[in-house]
Amino acid sequence: MSKSTYFSSKSVFGQLISLIDDSMIRKEVKKCDSDCYTKRFTTKDHLISMLFCSFSKCTSLR
Repeated sequence: MSKSTYFSSKSVFGQLISLIDDSMIRKEVKKCDSDCYTKRFTTKDHLISMLFCSFSKCTSLR
C-alpha cells in the first residue's frame, strides 16, 4: 500500500476543507444571496470558521 502524496503537507483540518467543493458553496451563496452585503467575511469564510469551532470543541465564539 503506497502513501498518497496529495495531502502530504496539509493539516487534518486543511485536508477536510480541501474536500469541500467550491462550486457547491457558490451555488448555495447565489441561491440564498448570502454574500449580498459582504465586504470581507464571506459565506465560505464563515463556514470554515464554524467547522473549525465545531471540530476543536469550542464552548464560546468570543
